[in-house]
Amino acid sequence: MDVREQMRLQALEAHASRIERYRRGELSDDEFRPIRLSYGLYYQLDHTSHMQRIKLPAGVLTAEQAEAIADIAEDYARGVMHVTTRQDIQLHWVALEDVVPMYRRLHAVGISTRGACADSVRNITGCFHSGLLEGEPFDIVPYVFALNEYFLFHPLNITLPRKFKISFSSCAYDCVQGPVNDIAFYPRLEEGRQGFLVLAGGGLGAQPFLARQVAEFVPVEDMLAIAEAIVRVQHRLGERKNRKKARMKYVVQRMGAENFRREVEESYAQVQKELGKQLRAELSDLLAAHPVRKPQHPPGEWPRGAKGEFARWLRTNVFVQKQAGYFGVTVQLPLGDVTSEQMRRLAALAREHGASEIRTSNDQNLFLPWIPGDRLALVWRSLVDLELGAPDALHITDVVSCPGADYCSLAVSRSMGMAEVLREELAGADSLIEALGVFRIRISGCPNACGQHHVGDIGLTGMHLQDVDGRHRPYYSLLVGARLGENDASVGKRVAGRFPASEVANVVRAIAELYCRERLEAERFADFVARVGLEKINQVARSAAPGVR
Repeated sequence: MDVREQMRLQALEAHASRIERYRRGELSDDEFRPIRLSYGLYYQLDHTSHMQRIKLPAGVLTAEQAEAIADIAEDYARGVMHVTTRQDIQLHWVALEDVVPMYRRLHAVGISTRGACADSVRNITGCFHSGLLEGEPFDIVPYVFALNEYFLFHPLNITLPRKFKISFSSCAYDCVQGPVNDIAFYPRLEEGRQGFLVLAGGGLGAQPFLARQVAEFVPVEDMLAIAEAIVRVQHRLGERKNRKKARMKYVVQRMGAENFRREVEESYAQVQKELGKQLRAELSDLLAAHPVRKPQHPPGEWPRGAKGEFARWLRTNVFVQKQAGYFGVTVQLPLGDVTSEQMRRLAALAREHGASEIRTSNDQNLFLPWIPGDRLALVWRSLVDLELGAPDALHITDVVSCPGADYCSLAVSRSMGMAEVLREELAGADSLIEALGVFRIRISGCPNACGQHHVGDIGLTGMHLQDVDGRHRPYYSLLVGARLGENDASVGKRVAGRFPASEVANVVRAIAELYCRERLEAERFADFVARVGLEKINQVARSAAPGVR
């Protein structure tokens, strides 16, 4: 057993002991709260069962791990898993007596939930296409795993002022939403040397802030050092009295961007002086330990003469890898949910046709890489049998939502219910779906923004308003035209008015139809919103919703 494995096991057994003390009544609810949260365990609405968050760095799962989680969900969580907007998997309705056995079974397949909640470095997200993208500087996934390991037992972790989020981007869309993370890494090549552009200080919630550049180029071997430096700044300067102001974005707001950047630079210089050589050696060891997964079969040709639903699925759900003859398949999960049986069969597909690997995405879907072209038809037919063969992944009907009031005590609206309504209302609009192409709708059930509504093409936030008859009914506010990426990111612009839940689908359709009608060739939705102006979108939205307030 290596040192890190031993640390994980010792920490788990110590945590199990604390859980047993609480069950015996030796710890109060208030004393137990930070203990359970440190391993990602939340009370659910009924306060008798729990939600467990499972960290998956870069969203990567082996087939063995996927099967283990599927079995755990079946035994302890009603047989359903939920993929989150930070590439985690969540299990609901877990009884406290099942928590320790669950952790031991996760540990047996190399998964730790330490830091899945609490004031810690949360799950580190990574582009689910990384390592497969044409033109990418290098694969960021090994660096995600290395940084996760580094912070897992870091002395500052779980004692930060507030949760701390890190992302590694690769694709042009910036699927991990780098600018709204506490640290965002973007891979770079400069004169043949690998490194990262680094942003810091972003975050969503009731007050969204975009991260600022703190380093133009950090060599890959110094990735741990720059992350250590930024975490030290937050640990030292982050607010500790008012949790509402405790994220690092408020440190940037208080200091100003230039002063914050200088603070990071000074911290980085100090880290290099104290630990530079040690951290470079540690990173080298962590990268060397990262497993390399290879496809099970030789490459194959793209299916010729595809027709009907299969052809549509190929257009919308299949990604062409840079490795000739191999493809990645996006499995669209309605509302981010997948059953134990479905997950087990997806793991079997990954074993039989891919590289025994599944990846979760921030869009609440699953991704199977390394499928040879001549096996795509077999995979599609298997997915159809699983009721997971729907086309149009990442299109307007592939709605992202937080759990909302169905599960969360903070939510004020049923965001998952609204997502289902949008899926059903727009499902028949084939020509609109096709014309729009990739178009992301994101819904949050409250201002905390777990559904990341600020960074969708259209973002919705739920609320309850009192109507003239005195009854409270669900309404939604809308944001449009967010932009991601390291250079010109922006959050969505507010559409005037608050729209009754019953009229939201009409408003979304009207805005989408306006875009299809009047956009310029190859014009992105964010550029369209900037060109036509918000007032025109306001007019279209009001016309589609007589009940707007």
